[in-house]
Formats: sequence, C-alpha cells, structure tokens
Amino acid sequence: MRIRALILAPLLAAVAIVGLAPASTAAAGKTEIVRVYHEAVQPTSVQGSGVGAIRTFFIPMAVNGSAADNQYLSGTLTTLVEGMPNGQELRASNLVFVFGDEANQLVVGGVSLYAPAGATLAPGQRTVRPVLGGSGTYEGATGQVVSTNLGASGWTHIFRISTD
Repeated sequence: MRIRALILAPLLAAVAIVGLAPASTAAAGKTEIVRVYHEAVQPTSVQGSGVGAIRTFFIPMAVNGSAADNQYLSGTLTTLVEGMPNGQELRASNLVFVFGDEANQLVVGGVSLYAPAGATLAPGQRTVRPVLGGSGTYEGATGQVVSTNLGASGWTHIFRISTD
C-alpha cells in the first residue's frame, strides 16, 4: 500500500513542530528516537457505545520522514469510564506500530482522556503513553511515545525507546 504524495508536506511541518534532532541507531543500551507520521484517521469500526465501546483503527504511516509499504498503525481504543472531569471519557489503548515487516513492531498501551463525541484525541491535544515492548528490530524496547493530533494535518508519534 502506498501513502499519498501529500504526506510529505504535513510530515515536514510536523518535524518542524517537534524538533529536528536526528534519530539515533538502535543498539543495546542506547536510546533511540523514532518519529512516526500519519494522516488524519477515523475508526475503521466502532462496536458499542458508552463503557465498553471499542474503536478499531488501521492507517499507513511514514517513519523518520520516509513512507514505505508495510508500515502501518493498527489498534483499538476501549472506553473504560465516562463522566471524567470536563465530561471526558477514559479510554485504554492497544496500539501496534509495524515497521516494514510484521516482525518489527512497537506495542503501546496506557490510558488517555478523550472528548466523548470524538473518535480520537481532539485536534491540538497530545498524550504520553508507555511502550510496552517491541519485537524484531525493536526487541526488548521500553520507553514512551508522545502522540499529537495535528488536526487535518495528521498525527505525530515520537517514540523515545531503550533496548537494554
């Protein structure tokens, strides 16, 4: 699957927003920065409503500025609690980022607050989630990812991982 050519302009803007520090190479005991970008996303499926509602996602992505086949994000958000402060919902995430080969994955979990009417975080909102693990190139990875909704310009996910 190919990501549209229009991905490059928003990607360059996203990189300018989050900084221009170079990504390091993965090595045992080293910290690596991985920058992921994808276009605005809508759920591919929504099952249920209220507590227990499950939103499923799939979208191609660019990694460190390069779009390629077989790079994608797939995952689910599950509503756990309604009526949080400001009327928000608490949703748990199970996000799997695949990097060119299904053997090369980073798995992200955690919870975040969402507007009840929104399928995703509100535009301009960001959240920090734990990296639960990785495989292949990212075997043994731990760390965190900062995800930012750029609205119509898409999303960035900036991973800071260690592979001790």
